[in-house]
Amino acid sequence: MGIASRRPRRSARRQLSTAAMAVGATAAAALVVGSAAASPHAKAARTMSLHESASLHLTNHHGLILKEQGNAKGTLSGPIYLQLNVTSTRSVTAQIQVYPKNGSMSGNASAVYTVQGSTASFSGRMSITGGGGRYSKARGSGLSFSGTIQRSNDAVTVRVSGKLSY
Repeated sequence: MGIASRRPRRSARRQLSTAAMAVGATAAAALVVGSAAASPHAKAARTMSLHESASLHLTNHHGLILKEQGNAKGTLSGPIYLQLNVTSTRSVTAQIQVYPKNGSMSGNASAVYTVQGSTASFSGRMSITGGGGRYSKARGSGLSFSGTIQRSNDAVTVRVSGKLSY
């Protein structure tokens, strides 16, 4: 007939009740962990429409690489530094650093370059690749990047506009 077990048998109802409590406890723990991950201390990324312009003056040059500085005016006013590299008779690249109040931002740009008499102009796209301080998470791509170069003294004007998240 079989060997008798010394362990008392549980009813099916009691076994089901215990399993339901275990599932409920697991679900409650998942809710607590999930709500901790979505903490009220997490910050959503902010966005802004950027509209900057600057008149820069030459600080240094080496061949077709111009180093310029000045002050940006617009949404984020502050000192601006630009390294403009004339890569061919039709294109330029740039590295830009801007220092608005409470932070900094940096980015890269590439543009088409044309010469008309004593003035060269450029127009293309810029990406914000990072920053510091208040703008440590700054990112933006496809920003409008344009300006002019006075060939007599290498003075540069630059304009940047577009959406930025930080």
